[in-house]
Amino acid sequence: MPISSDEPHSLSDALVHSELISGDLDGIEALFDARWYDLASKFGPEVLRRVEEIPTKVFESRPRLLHAALFAYLRAGYAEGDHHRLRRTLQFYVVVGQRYGMRLGSFSRSGDLLAAGAAAVISARMRGDYSGSERIGAWSDTHITLGAAQPVPPWKPATAAARPGWLSAERGLTAMLGGSLDEATRLFTRAHSEAGQPPYAHYAGTSAAANLALLSAWRGHFDLARNWLEAFEHSGSLPDWIEHQCGTGAATARALIAIDEGDPDTAAHILHRIGPATESVELWPFIAFANASYDAHFGDPDRGLRTLDAARQRHGALSPDPTTMAGELVLRAEAILLLRVGAGTRVLHLSDQHAEIDSLILYAAWAHLLAGDHHEAMRVAAKGIQCNGLPLNDQMGLRLVEATTHLRTGHPERARLAFLSAMRLRASRAHVSPFLALHDVELEELARLARVVNPLHGRTVTTRYNAPPSNPLVHLTPREHEVLRALSTGQTAKKTAAQFGVSVTTVRTQIRRIYQKLRVSHRKEALAKAESLGLLRAARLASHDRAG
Repeated sequence: MPISSDEPHSLSDALVHSELISGDLDGIEALFDARWYDLASKFGPEVLRRVEEIPTKVFESRPRLLHAALFAYLRAGYAEGDHHRLRRTLQFYVVVGQRYGMRLGSFSRSGDLLAAGAAAVISARMRGDYSGSERIGAWSDTHITLGAAQPVPPWKPATAAARPGWLSAERGLTAMLGGSLDEATRLFTRAHSEAGQPPYAHYAGTSAAANLALLSAWRGHFDLARNWLEAFEHSGSLPDWIEHQCGTGAATARALIAIDEGDPDTAAHILHRIGPATESVELWPFIAFANASYDAHFGDPDRGLRTLDAARQRHGALSPDPTTMAGELVLRAEAILLLRVGAGTRVLHLSDQHAEIDSLILYAAWAHLLAGDHHEAMRVAAKGIQCNGLPLNDQMGLRLVEATTHLRTGHPERARLAFLSAMRLRASRAHVSPFLALHDVELEELARLARVVNPLHGRTVTTRYNAPPSNPLVHLTPREHEVLRALSTGQTAKKTAAQFGVSVTTVRTQIRRIYQKLRVSHRKEALAKAESLGLLRAARLASHDRAG
């Protein structure tokens, strides 16, 4: 009998088995339309046996068949714990999805265009081409909408084959990782509204709610995040093999809230369940940032730096793109950990190297404050406060830098006002993470001046686990970086002067200034000190960027 993709409940298991055994490809696609993830959950081995007999070339013209095969392989890889199989399956999907993107106009049926468009969107995104992914998504969205026979009113169920919300959710993830957070919020909200009801048409809405919770928690809006978490919980159960993928955003949101509200035990438990950022999960930059925040506040910052470097190596992000959200998260994770290990000089050079990232200003301000450079800390903090769109934690942290600087320089009234401003920005009474960077005595004094209760009193966290140490800073000019790089390669002052088109006297003056800033007296000592502070790495990166 012909299979209707609009009536999944009418398909008996016996009928599904019979259709899979028959080997009719149109029938398998109709089964996928009707059952979607449920087809792989209940009949994964049968689907695998069938698709393994199909020539590879066939998948290039049958995107729905590709998704049926993909889900079956992902489910099998999850059940067997076979990460190699998972990676190979995703890589094949990325390659075929890229080919779909080159000929989307050749798919005449809306179901095929939707499946091909979603695959092309995901493929481009997984290759780091966020702008290309969004172009494909917008084109597919427009043509699917225009190609529909008629819109489905909200009081009638959409066809299962339409996969309501799927493309919007995938476009939202592209926008989020690419850094277009307003667009991501719009698309995720749309996906949640479009998605159908359980058991087969709600996955996109569930995933969208999870990622909206993550965006809200990242921004510091805990009440909004909890509303979306509640929507996620009530959106219907998920097969265990996709729950990790669809629910990662929700779990990471919970971890971030626990960290910000000073609950290290809950945060550690959630992060353990999520797994390391080295896994093949697209939200890995958010996971990496959450792990770095935990290690910076409550764990081992040195271990955190090692863990972060492993994640960057695994995902090819040793030189992240700072214009994307993924790149910004990686750089922020590095900065917060460097502060906690006392590497303020490296924080400043990270901020200088990526001056276009406003959110690194917070860490530069703290680095100056910890080094006792109060005027510069005040200047950088004031600059950061003028930036639009910073998360609440950043806004609070910049005001706490101001408050501490005013306190140390003898301006108690200014310190009181800045501290009160930070207190008023808290997302909840339990929101304490920005205060963990303050010294205990100064925090008590600021609370006394503001006539408020110390925010750490009566909380799970009453003392700071990882007080950021105070270390002197070494801040070289761009030209001093270039001279330092030349010294590290063994060049003489004469050769360096010729390279930069200046006099030998000028270069020797710059070398003396470098020695003074490093508090050393000769070249070998200067190079050893510069390497330990990360200055040579910064110089190498700057030289590489100019060459590129």
